[in-house]
Amino acid sequence: MREGSGCFACGQDNPIGLRLRFTTEGDAVRAEFTPGPQYQGYDGVLHGGIVAAALDDAMANLFHLRGRETLTARLEIRFRREAPVGQRLVVTARLTGERRKLFTAEAALTLPDGTPLAEAKGTFIRGV
Repeated sequence: MREGSGCFACGQDNPIGLRLRFTTEGDAVRAEFTPGPQYQGYDGVLHGGIVAAALDDAMANLFHLRGRETLTARLEIRFRREAPVGQRLVVTARLTGERRKLFTAEAALTLPDGTPLAEAKGTFIRGV
């Protein structure tokens, strides 16, 4: 497995990263984080690119934590509500399909009470 300590989303050694810490929960992964104002677009609103990074990384870690290296082939995001900065957020992902070298997954970004903020579908190809 390749080293990822410098990853923007989950790398623990990246001083400007989100430092997401994923845990496995059955067939899913989960991380909680509180984004600071340095990640906002509009005042108080998490930048959409940061939302995309968290969702993509949740799906990638779904495979990484199971010893599979993958690369994102396709990522589709639906933004439902503004994601706030300075509040605890939850990102989860689960596997939805597997065919030869392709995997599909879904991810969600929510408030701790389950209020949906964004959802993603991804296709991943087995990495080198």
